[in-house]
Amino acid sequence: MKKILLIPFGLIIGSLAFTQQPPKTGLPGTDSIPATSNTIIGLRKSRMILQANRTVFITDRGRQGSFLPDPADRTTPDDSAMTIVSADGLRLKRITDQHMLDVRWFGATGNGGADDWYAIQKGINYILDNTQEGRTLYFPPGVYKISRPLIIARLKNNTYRQVSMNLEGPSNAKDIAYGSANIVPTFNNTFAIGIQLGKGVQIKDLLISGRFLFPNKLNAIQIDTLSFADWKDGSSRDNPVSPYTGISIDPFSDSNSYAHNSDMYPGLHAWCPAGMNRSGSTAIRITGCSITNFIVGVMITPSNQQNGELVDVIDCDISLNKVAYAMGQAQSKECHVEKLKCWGATHTVFDNLSYGFHHTDGAAVPMVDGVNIAGSVKQLCRIHASSFPGVFRNIYSEELFKIGFVGGNASVSFEDCQLDFTQGPGVPYPDAYIQGWGVSFRNCMLRGYTGVKGFRMILTGTNNTYDGGVMNEPPVAMPPVDGIAYATPSFRNIYMYYSGGILANSHPVSVSSPSSYQQANGVRDPVYYGNTCIYTDPFSNLGVQYRFTYNNHYERTVPLSGKPTLHVDLSKWTGWFRLANPADANNLRPGDFIFTSGLPYQDQLATLTAAAYPVGIIQRIDHDQVFLGNLAYGMREGMTQSLWADYYVYANPPFTGDLAAGSNTLVNVQGDVLPLVGSRPDMPMLPTGTYVVSVDPAHRSIRFSNTNTTGHSFTDFTFMNGYPHIDMYSSFDIPALQKNNKTLIGGSLLHRYMDKDVYNLGVNYLLNDANTENYIIRNSNFNGDTTLHKLKFKALEK
Repeated sequence: MKKILLIPFGLIIGSLAFTQQPPKTGLPGTDSIPATSNTIIGLRKSRMILQANRTVFITDRGRQGSFLPDPADRTTPDDSAMTIVSADGLRLKRITDQHMLDVRWFGATGNGGADDWYAIQKGINYILDNTQEGRTLYFPPGVYKISRPLIIARLKNNTYRQVSMNLEGPSNAKDIAYGSANIVPTFNNTFAIGIQLGKGVQIKDLLISGRFLFPNKLNAIQIDTLSFADWKDGSSRDNPVSPYTGISIDPFSDSNSYAHNSDMYPGLHAWCPAGMNRSGSTAIRITGCSITNFIVGVMITPSNQQNGELVDVIDCDISLNKVAYAMGQAQSKECHVEKLKCWGATHTVFDNLSYGFHHTDGAAVPMVDGVNIAGSVKQLCRIHASSFPGVFRNIYSEELFKIGFVGGNASVSFEDCQLDFTQGPGVPYPDAYIQGWGVSFRNCMLRGYTGVKGFRMILTGTNNTYDGGVMNEPPVAMPPVDGIAYATPSFRNIYMYYSGGILANSHPVSVSSPSSYQQANGVRDPVYYGNTCIYTDPFSNLGVQYRFTYNNHYERTVPLSGKPTLHVDLSKWTGWFRLANPADANNLRPGDFIFTSGLPYQDQLATLTAAAYPVGIIQRIDHDQVFLGNLAYGMREGMTQSLWADYYVYANPPFTGDLAAGSNTLVNVQGDVLPLVGSRPDMPMLPTGTYVVSVDPAHRSIRFSNTNTTGHSFTDFTFMNGYPHIDMYSSFDIPALQKNNKTLIGGSLLHRYMDKDVYNLGVNYLLNDANTENYIIRNSNFNGDTTLHKLKFKALEK
């Protein structure tokens, strides 16, 4: 509804000569109103004869609009925007429509050259001081340079009053091609827009472009490796309680709460009166904005205020900042971030530790739903949930170095996220992909775009849980040495993205396979603790089911002798070391992940030491020299460290043979599928890391890189990676199974059950143990062949 002031018909005020013919209509979209026209200067010099509904159209560029006289008002000052006073004191009031005021009416040019601060602030103050006027200050397309911060606040007699208003641009600025309204501060020591005690303030469809251009100059490696303290340009303000910010919610507090006067925003000390209360803003909404090149993009409560609740950041682009979004205190409840875009160099996307006053209850955690990350971002989080929980949903990252530090006693959850990490050739490894505790991942994808054999993720964190979802490589999760304190994340029902395995699945999984105990996809999957799989062999007129229950871990670590010295080339993130014992080369393979222990974490966690710290990935081995790629960015020339190699074992089918004491060759080998050259069968009598050197099927022999040093010989020994507990189920007896070329695995239990349908392979028999006879198989009999190894078994009493 437009605002119209009615004038009594026939009221005579004076005479006026108009400079041009008036337009036939008033504001666009309004009813037709007969009008005359003039300039502001001309109107101020004029005397008028007025009639009812007789409007004056102002023609000044940018300030065009229709005005009506208000003879009852004799006090409102001339502001060149909403009220113009004629030569004889008549007040002419602007007609507004849709509750929206144009920032150009107050003198803003938007030409990118003139300083528009005074005009914009004038428009803000007008709305705050005239509660019956329109509540939205509109910015047409243009570049609005400001020399001082814009402050949405009402400070009267050292007391803040609640404020409600909107700043709005022409269209969504998240990814706009042209026609935007861009606010460009010429300073780098305060904030572009500040809101104090806002109650229902909205900032919509604006570009806000700061002067912290340091992120624009960084390449991907610098983004990954520069510390938080080094993200500086030498001039942009990076004070923890008054950082250079795009939009700051409640930037001011009682001056007595600051440790030093220099902690208050420079030039704005008057906005921090002594004795002011701690009430803060609620119901702030930032939508469709682009906020770039600040120390902090959006900051909720850098000061000592409270509240900061119901602050929503929706459908925005916050890129090329040191920190995209920061929270400073724990009372910021139900603050949402949705559909966020972060497509430029950024150190941290979400941070509640680096900025704001430190309080014993910490700071709040946002409720995040929808983030798109690209263009190189160092870390997603620096989040500590000390008192209240938080959640991150539907986060997609294309170029993320690591998740960062996240967790706390109040817990944080990640749900339905796809986090892709980019550690390809020539790129360093992070110290850890996640560090913290009390974090749960549900149905998330954690994937490395590396192109490097041996890629692993170090996921530290006591009580962190990973439930459902997928990974493309098993993470590093085993302690490097007995007795060392080490975080123990847990994994449940995690599918391997490429190999199709199931990590720590405690429920039986039926697998239809072309032959016994082989994965249907033909890929050997890693061995996972607690994983149970059921394999079916229904062929040759007899049915057999095999249930494997793994009781061991997929991961193996190989300690290296001594403390090798590292030599590094940080320009390529490669390095090498010489083995203290050349025999250790018999336990290493290209693609092995090398890590150490006891080094401090990098950057903001330098006071904490890591139980498992990455060193690099073996690229090649030349006698006693081991060459590494993808060095972790904590590696330095000349470091001497205890080192471990880390690899995981695959769920290969069993095989049997004889291994003499002191020998490195297994003879009389039998098995459905024999191990490949370079593979590492899980053989307890050989050193960890031992691999296959050669396979001779004709002579039934396999040679290994190490010898049997136990002093004992092993005959008819069945080898199987992970050594699961094996149950076999069939309605046929052992002679019938052997006659029909079935495989009976040494150490397994055969459960024979009676059923009218001899081909019944129902899982109920497995779960209910509805069998009539039980046998323990002493040694393996592959495909009914007893030529080299005679079948031995024993009946067990019911």
